[in-house]
Amino acid sequence: MRFEALQQIKVKKVRNLSDYVSYCKFYYHPGKFLQINEYLNSDNKKYLLEDFPFIAAKKLDDRFKRKYKNFQTMRDFPFNWLKNEIFRSYSENSCKYLDFNNDKQFKLAKNFAGILSREELERYVDNLLPYSFVIWGVFTLKGPYFSKDDDEFYLIHNPVLKDKAFKVPMIRGSSWKGTLGNAFKDLLNECQDINRKRSLVNSYLRIFGAGSENIKVIEDYLQGSSSNLEEFKDKVLEFVLFELGMKVDKEFISEVKNEKSWEGLQKILEQKISAKIIKERESLPWEFQTHRGRTIFYPTYFDRISLEVINPHDRRRRAGKKPIFYEVVPACGTQGICQIVYVPFDGMWEDETLLHEIKDDLENLLEALEKVAENGVGAKTKLGWGSFEWKEKFYAVKGKSELNLGNYRGWDLCQE
Repeated sequence: MRFEALQQIKVKKVRNLSDYVSYCKFYYHPGKFLQINEYLNSDNKKYLLEDFPFIAAKKLDDRFKRKYKNFQTMRDFPFNWLKNEIFRSYSENSCKYLDFNNDKQFKLAKNFAGILSREELERYVDNLLPYSFVIWGVFTLKGPYFSKDDDEFYLIHNPVLKDKAFKVPMIRGSSWKGTLGNAFKDLLNECQDINRKRSLVNSYLRIFGAGSENIKVIEDYLQGSSSNLEEFKDKVLEFVLFELGMKVDKEFISEVKNEKSWEGLQKILEQKISAKIIKERESLPWEFQTHRGRTIFYPTYFDRISLEVINPHDRRRRAGKKPIFYEVVPACGTQGICQIVYVPFDGMWEDETLLHEIKDDLENLLEALEKVAENGVGAKTKLGWGSFEWKEKFYAVKGKSELNLGNYRGWDLCQE
């Protein structure tokens, strides 16, 4: 049974969004499908009150009739009641939103997810492996955030993504991972220096891991478990284009397709992935072998919900055709916490080599986070949705004295 079904709702006193959504899911079974006007102009008022008991607290007078008379109870009325009555009760300013910062479910969601406070960072990182670090930042949305939920029955067709149990709007940890991975690829494409590219590729594979089918095929082929050269060529192209985010032109595609031997493909890959595959090696370097990443990405929870509308226009009539409503996290000062934990569980190298890796990974991650703030997270980023501005930027490292770190791109070391 879903979480909402466990809530006890007084259907005559539905006053907040959580109660209203639960009412629509579990209690709303309309007996008649009429316009509000038809209910109020006859003896059908009792049916209206049976379908919507909570409006009994409102006066069914001319003002109510003027506002809702043309709405059909099944199609229009529930959504307009949400806009006019539920949301209006939460905010008096021009930016209408539902604020539940003090809501118990919001606090529980953050606690269960393990979201730390600024004061807990140093104590937390001390319990991790040597050279582990935590990146922790508070950001403010500059555009509304939207990522579609998979809820099959909701008031509108485009609900924002919420936690399954606590129904709090969120950014999944996997979304942060994917967005930061794309930011790494953007940085890689923008970079012209081959040494810098090599550093980004190495960091990408250490941070995010290498578990895709493309990498498995490359690994299997080099280890002698695959003999399908044509399949290998296709996977090489997919790997270079999608996993590393490098540019692939017609000449490169033709060069790969026309190559008849592994030795030739090896030379091509050396040019594209900064000489990561070395000649006469029968296996890939460790970074390219299938392995999990060193980084844990935590979810972000928000304490506000609002509505946005996109109204496509007819080019000939220059008028809106059919508005599309989105439930979003508004950009009216809404803040969230981004938390990333990096643990070098596989760092069995000499200290000097490991320290160099940790420093590179930290700096590259911080640079990618700045890129994400500019590009945005979630859906509709081309419209400016999901962009944000960092307000607090901290990180903590176990072994900070050996790494000799300080302020980097405005990110402060929060340890003394």
